This record gives sequence, C-alpha cells and structure tokens, in this order.
Amino acid sequence: MTEVVANNLRFHVQRLSNSEPGSASDAPTVLFLHGLVVDNLSSLYLTLATATADLGAHTICYDQRGHGRSERPATGYTLNDSVTDLNALIAALDVRGPVHLVGNSYGGLLALAYAAEHPDRTAGLLLIESVVPSEGWGDRIVETLSIARTGAYDDRLRHLKGRKWDNLTKQFLGLFHETSLLADMAAEQPFTPERFAAVEAPVHALFGSESDLLPDASLLQKHLPHFELTVLEGQSHMMLTQASGQVREQLRTWLS
Repeated sequence: MTEVVANNLRFHVQRLSNSEPGSASDAPTVLFLHGLVVDNLSSLYLTLATATADLGAHTICYDQRGHGRSERPATGYTLNDSVTDLNALIAALDVRGPVHLVGNSYGGLLALAYAAEHPDRTAGLLLIESVVPSEGWGDRIVETLSIARTGAYDDRLRHLKGRKWDNLTKQFLGLFHETSLLADMAAEQPFTPERFAAVEAPVHALFGSESDLLPDASLLQKHLPHFELTVLEGQSHMMLTQASGQVREQLRTWLS
C-alpha cells in the first residue's frame, strides 16, 4: 500500500506498470476514479486497471477522501473538493503530461469536472455509467443514498461477506454520520453550458440500455464538443461488475 499526502490529506494510492523503468516514458498515464460511498479503488483495480497496465500504460488508482484506506475528514465532499484533491494528487505523484481519466458513476462526473477545470492536463475521458450534472443531480444522489441507508443496499453489495462487508458498512455509515457528504451533495448545482464547453478533451461514454442514467446522456451529447456514446445492450448501472469483459474491450479500443 502506498500513502500519498495531497491537499493536506492522506490518500491510499496504487500504481501499476508492466513497462521496464525508463523504457516507456511516452506511455499514456491512465487514472481511475471510483464511485461514491459504497465503492473504493478495488472495483476498478480488479476489473480494468491491471488490464490497462498490461497494455503498457502507466496506471493509477486511488481511494477518494473518506473512502477505502484514505483519510476521512469531517468536511470537504463537494465536487469541487474532489477536483482539488485529484489535481493535488496528480502533482504529488509527479505525473508529467496530460492524463487519461476513467470514471465510474460519480467518478465519471469527477472526470468531467476535472477536465472542465484543467483542460490542459486532460488527454481524454472514458465515462462508465457516469452521473450527469443535470438539474438536481446532487439531490438525486442524496435520495439514492438515503434509501440505501435504510438497508436497501443495491446489488453490488449483496454478494459481499466477512471483512469486506464489514469495511464497506463502516465506510458507508462513517460517511453518512461523521461527514458533511450529504449536505455537500444536496447543495450541488448543475453544469452550465459554459462549464460543459470547457471540456476540450474527447469524451467516450458507456451506458447500459437498462440504466436509469441513460436519458441524461443526451445532455452530454448536446453540450460536449467532442463526444461519443456507446450503449451496451441489456446492461444496467452495474455494468462495471456485470459486464467487465465488454467494458475492458471498450477501454482497449479507447486507449488505442
């Protein structure tokens, strides 16, 4: 485990590379961004990151603030806080050149926000079932999390047992009861057309045909300058775990 201090917080980071030292200085850097509350870097590490490293890319995963093994401060859970964390982490890791961002769910939204704020540091985006910053997006996240808090956990948790279940439950309850996350999400605003237009990097979005988020993809299509949409038939918001092979193939094509 690697701990990196960025933006005055301690982050758990995993870096992967199958290239010989010094032999692939021009290889792309791909940084993975996980979802909110019931997620951490392991979901992307196990499904996509190792395959990305096998392709020769410099690959980075990290636990966002309050998640996994990263530090959990009481405040600072706005989208802008997440962008600041990510930019500070990239600097602390001494990443040279623009990065490719792969984001799942809330991680996709974080990738979009980072690209809008730092277009010169962003090479491209692959969004997997991304939250879309439409009107009321923060309230919808709060509503979903509030339902989950009652015990109606979604399908991604039903197979977990033992220590992994205990750790995720502890993370879930800690973020709910010990941080400003819900209040921060409830106060979020939609992206303006200008903020969408600031995303200069090409964006490839993957949505499932059965996903509740698919209708919002039209907003991305309308406002993003360089946008491509792929719909995976029969898939839902859980496509990362339920259709990992298809997502890996999309990622390989995107990187090439």
